Amino acid sequence: MMPDSFPPRPDDDELEQPHNEDEPSGDIPASIAFMEMMRQASARASRNRSGTPANEEEAAANAPPAQPARSKRDYYVPPADEAPPSASSAVEMNAASDEAPSPADVRRVRRRRVRGKRRATLLGGMFRSVIIILVAAGLTAVILTWFTPQALIQEGVRDDLSAAIATSDFATFAPTTQPTPNWLKQIGIVSGHRGPEDDPGAVCQDASGNAIPPTENEINFSVADRVVNSLRALGYSVDLLDEFDPRLNQYQAAALVSIHSNTCAEWPGGEVVSGFLIAGPAARTSMRGNDELLVGCIADHYGNMTGLSRRPGVTIDMTNYHNFREIDTRTPAAIIELGFMRADHDLLVNQPDLMAQAILNGILCFVDPVLAPTRPAPAEGL
Repeated sequence: MMPDSFPPRPDDDELEQPHNEDEPSGDIPASIAFMEMMRQASARASRNRSGTPANEEEAAANAPPAQPARSKRDYYVPPADEAPPSASSAVEMNAASDEAPSPADVRRVRRRRVRGKRRATLLGGMFRSVIIILVAAGLTAVILTWFTPQALIQEGVRDDLSAAIATSDFATFAPTTQPTPNWLKQIGIVSGHRGPEDDPGAVCQDASGNAIPPTENEINFSVADRVVNSLRALGYSVDLLDEFDPRLNQYQAAALVSIHSNTCAEWPGGEVVSGFLIAGPAARTSMRGNDELLVGCIADHYGNMTGLSRRPGVTIDMTNYHNFREIDTRTPAAIIELGFMRADHDLLVNQPDLMAQAILNGILCFVDPVLAPTRPAPAEGL
C-alpha cells in the first residue's frame, strides 16, 4: 500500500556535503578532473618515495639544526701583499680574540718570527766560528810538528818526548804500573844492499882499478848484525832485514833503522870529505815528530861516540828512501850513512863495535831512554 504522500526532500543547500578539493567542480569535465586527481596522487607518491616532506609541518620537523653564527675570524683572509700567518701564529691570534687579527697583530707575529730566525743565524755563526778555530789550530800544530827542526828542541824536552813516545806501542795493553816488557817492542834493522840480489853497494878501487875490500854491503852487515845481537840480548824482538825484504811491506815496529855507508869516490881538488849523514822520511804525512826524535837520538850518540861530524846535506835517495814508502806509516824510521868509505875508511873497517854501540844507544834513547846514557861521551883519541 503506497503512502499518500512522501516527506518533503531537503534542499541541496541544506545538506552538509563534505567538500573534497580533489573532486572536480561541476564546471570541469569529468575526464579532466580525473586526470588532475591522478597527477596529484602521483606527485604525493613521488614525494613519499624521495623523503621530501609532504607539508610544511613535516618539513619543519625534519629540518637540520640551525648552525651557530660564525665570527669574523672564520672569514679572515690575509691581505694579498702579506704572507699568511703560520699555524702557530693563527692559534695565538685566535686564542687572544674571537675577532679577526688586526694588521698590528700580524706584524707583531712576523717580527717575532724574524727575531727567531736572527737568533738561529747567530748561533749557527758562532758554531761555525768555533769549528774554524779548532781546524786552524790543528793544522797549525801539524805544520809546526812537521817543519820544526830537531835543533830547535831543547835536549831536556827531547828526552822527555822520547820517554813518552817510547811507552806508546801499536798494540793495546791494559794500564799497568809495570814497564812494558822489551820482548813486546819490535825493532827492525835493515842491512843496506844485503839480499839475494847480491848487490855489493859502493866499492873502493886502487890506482889500478882493482876493488879494495871490504864492500859497502860487508861493512853494513858487520855493523847491523852487532846491533841486532845487542838488542836481542836486552830482550827486544828484533828483525834483521834485507834491502828489499818482503817483510818490509806495511812493516810495524817501535823503530826501523837502515844502515848504509857513503860513497868511495874521490872529490875534485883532492878534497877530503868526511862525516856521517842521517835522515828520516821527509815525504811522510804522519808520525813526522817520531821520525825526527829517532833521527835526533841516533845522531847525538853516533856523533859523540865516533867523533864524526854530522853533515847537513842529504840526498833525495835518503829522504825518499824506498823502505820509507813500504813500511807502515806509524813506524818511526831513519836511514844512516856511517861515513865515507875513503876518508873514514879506518873507522868503517876496524871499529864496527864502536859504530854498533853508538847506533844501539841512539835506538835505546828513543824506545827506552832509561837504558841509554843521558849524554854520550866522545870516543877517546878521535
